[in-house]
Amino acid sequence: MTTVLRIEDLKKSYRTGRKSPKRDAINGLNLEVNSGQILGLLGPNGAGKTTTLKSVLDLVSPDSGNIWLFGNKGISAEARKKMGFLPEQPYFELYLTPRKLLRYFGKLFGLEASAIEARISHLLNLVGLTEEADLSLNRFSKGMLQRMGIAQALISEPEFLILDEPSSGLDPMGKIHIKGILEDLRRGGTTILLSSHQLSEIEDICDGVAIIDRGRNVASGSLDELLQSEEQYEISLLEPLHDFSGGFPESASWEDEEKRGLNVKREDLNATLKLLMENGGSIAEVRQKRLSLEEYFINRVETSSERTEK
Repeated sequence: MTTVLRIEDLKKSYRTGRKSPKRDAINGLNLEVNSGQILGLLGPNGAGKTTTLKSVLDLVSPDSGNIWLFGNKGISAEARKKMGFLPEQPYFELYLTPRKLLRYFGKLFGLEASAIEARISHLLNLVGLTEEADLSLNRFSKGMLQRMGIAQALISEPEFLILDEPSSGLDPMGKIHIKGILEDLRRGGTTILLSSHQLSEIEDICDGVAIIDRGRNVASGSLDELLQSEEQYEISLLEPLHDFSGGFPESASWEDEEKRGLNVKREDLNATLKLLMENGGSIAEVRQKRLSLEEYFINRVETSSERTEK
């Protein structure tokens, strides 16, 4: 699998005031994004997510470390042409119209004049702003401006798309719309690095995640790998076991009142299965429990904080 982005031991610190000590924004970060992948970048506020994205785009100069794009070290003019970027708070000159704004970005990317107009029409239709193509942006809501931000990020048909909070300001229908756009882009082979606080959005659309805290990568991998609990198991029964009220191990608990399934820790799994079968239970399935991304995220960040404090 081709690696589109590789970050090696990246470090960046800032001063919050003229005489104040430096604060680490990124502290030895390692990260990889593979071709055709949608990778979710997660972390608490101040974890270094936006600084990481800006470092990749050469909008911020790291103190040390290496960034590789499309197999080459650093960001070249050629690499820039293959990339699109949506900042967390996109800013546009509000006297412009969507059509004029996209025409401007198309020219910046060196698109042929004959191709720009067709590309503009396609993008405005894609983000649902065709009817507003010639309205000035000062009449747009925050959600509409966010759609414009996504359109400008796609103007050059990028191979690698970097999105910082793409659902910011969008209503539920807008979020569903953008999700559909990103899924279509993935099917078309576009690689996407997506930073978001919306864990449900990440879990819904991303192939994998990287969780960073205090400028370090504390967990990364596919969602299936990360969310599969090593400690918790789920036991499903073919029929409810209403009459059984025996003493299960302490970690075992029924999932619902119908007594059709149990949750149990790994060390108590065999004892629980034995009790169920001795009392007439018919086992349908035993599987490792899958955590929610929120549960996993909280656990990893709390663990990281505890280690740092020690």
